[in-house]
Amino acid sequence: MAGYAGSVNAILYHNIGLFILILALLDEDTSIWEYLIRCGLLINMWCQYYVNNFVQWGFIVSMVVLLVTLVLVRHYRTKIGPNFRYRLPIAVFLAADFWFTLPSRPAGMVVTPGIAAGAVLMFFLMKLSTGRQQRRFFQNLATEHLANYDELTSTKNFTAYQKDIFNHFGVARTGKQPLTVATLDIDHFKLVNDQYGHLAGNQVLAKVAQALKEIVHQYGEHYEVYRTGGEEFTVIFPNSTVKETFQIMAHCWQAIRTHEFDYDKQTIKVTISSGMTELYAGDRSPNDIYKRADHSLYISKQNGRDTITVNGATQQLQDDSNQVKYAYFVRGVYADTTPVRRIAEELQLRRYDQTAQQWVLPQQHYLDIDTRIELMRTALLNTRTQVLVKALPVADFLNQAIADKIVAFINGPDGPNQLYIELNQIPALQVLVPMANFYHANGIKLVLSQIGTNRHFTKINASLDYFDGIKFTVAAQPDQMKASKEIKFWGTLAASRQLGFSVDGVTDQRLFAWLRQQSFTNFLQGDYFGQAQLPLLAE
Repeated sequence: MAGYAGSVNAILYHNIGLFILILALLDEDTSIWEYLIRCGLLINMWCQYYVNNFVQWGFIVSMVVLLVTLVLVRHYRTKIGPNFRYRLPIAVFLAADFWFTLPSRPAGMVVTPGIAAGAVLMFFLMKLSTGRQQRRFFQNLATEHLANYDELTSTKNFTAYQKDIFNHFGVARTGKQPLTVATLDIDHFKLVNDQYGHLAGNQVLAKVAQALKEIVHQYGEHYEVYRTGGEEFTVIFPNSTVKETFQIMAHCWQAIRTHEFDYDKQTIKVTISSGMTELYAGDRSPNDIYKRADHSLYISKQNGRDTITVNGATQQLQDDSNQVKYAYFVRGVYADTTPVRRIAEELQLRRYDQTAQQWVLPQQHYLDIDTRIELMRTALLNTRTQVLVKALPVADFLNQAIADKIVAFINGPDGPNQLYIELNQIPALQVLVPMANFYHANGIKLVLSQIGTNRHFTKINASLDYFDGIKFTVAAQPDQMKASKEIKFWGTLAASRQLGFSVDGVTDQRLFAWLRQQSFTNFLQGDYFGQAQLPLLAE
């Protein structure tokens, strides 16, 4: 390659590569994983110049300086990113660390102190020449931010909502994808302002917004929170159904109602009301969805606030186990062996309806973990097997205090031999990994359920390494050809990742026989084997 003897062209060539990698590091809008990848690329390039010289003092010194600088850049990224007066000296400092510590003949070049000084000067001029463009770029970003973000809460504003919902609506209609919208507001917020003052109200509003963003982004970076009114927020869930996203809103509801907001040595507690809906075939504009969600929010307020209403139906969220009787029914999980063998009990919650004098499937509900563990303990006394399968909301899965209680239960004298936890939502990878490791370290296995159709593949693929199994549920009246294709897709994927594969929704002999012929099926569930029963009655 031209100029590898230490010429100006060679220095320019290497400086361009260094310039690009350092420029990428100073981007403040990168996730931790993106930043680590960029750091890895820079370190890899750095090491290329020290082949056969890794034990020299120059490499050790330069690498220590580089690593410390990378940590500091990440820590202070929000201050460094938009400020050229910080970016310039940091970039030049890294360039000096690179050039002045190189061995005498790196990568075929000859590097003397004079050549190194000239290279750093060239890098400085390159960086300086981009200053105007970078300032203009960040000025444009600042202008765009002011136009699309609410200053108080740092959430996107109503203008951004109108633009985004229009785009998501078009994508959903064209691609035949689901789209869910949730509206919510803080209950009796005027009383907060009247009792504690507007400054306190502003702080509560900002903290609620922060909590909403943190929770929503745990489930997907493409989900977004908007401030669309005084104390009203709207959440858009692209490519997601109400069933898939209800847990997210329940997580928000529970987190906010249990949080204590501190202001001027005073503790303020608030609750939220919410309404949810999804795209209907007859919707002609995004306003149709918003009006339906807003109407459900109105119903939540009419029904006493502090709740969530989905498509006009207010959900039971608060723990009412002290007034209503609950129990776990069990349904068998069968190993695909000859003959099939019942190897586990799936727990399904039921509520006793005093009026109808029968057990019924409850609406969306909330029971505290102590109540649920006691119900599990009761069910376990009368079950045939000592292996339990329990669905757990993601909000509870991510709660370390709840995880500790579950671990204490399974390790206790009256705990099950094995517990499988089913998740029907995947949190963001950075919060999934530590909790998955915790559960696995304590002998609990994780199953991803309700994987639905293939549109979810890209969402879950990166997370499958942290699960022990996949469960596919066949629709009540399935398109047989479509169902068989999806079962084969997920079953083959599970086999390739060495994951257990379970098929739920087996209702007839034909489906049962077909699944028995497939090499990837490990477990079977469904009414074909019998409906869920009280453990005392279960065979």
